[in-house]
Amino acid sequence: MNKKSFFLGVLTGVVLTFVLYVIGLVIQKSADNDPIQYLKKPVSYENKKEASFEVFQVLGNAALTSEASDTIGKEVMYTGNTVLVLGENFYSNQVITIKNPRRVGSYSYNNNAGIPMTVPVVIGEME
Repeated sequence: MNKKSFFLGVLTGVVLTFVLYVIGLVIQKSADNDPIQYLKKPVSYENKKEASFEVFQVLGNAALTSEASDTIGKEVMYTGNTVLVLGENFYSNQVITIKNPRRVGSYSYNNNAGIPMTVPVVIGEME
């Protein structure tokens, strides 16, 4: 092994280490841009023991929902607060009832009109 190949190997190692370090920094910064800002301690969601929501958009393991606000006869109107509910297996127009809802943070997003919105993030026992 001559000196030239040794130095080329060392130089290649240094360059690859630097490139991987930069890639790691980029990945870490993108993970820090989480749209959910968590509270240090969960709090009761509007002091309610139970709340009902209708899903209008599924976002992976969460769903944007509208809270039940009024009833007309037997028909429930879901025109109340918009809330992000954390959980699994949501589908559009699903009605979710949550017992002991707790607010664990806030979620920021842009709506269809491009207007920035911030809504509470809620968890609880789903029926």
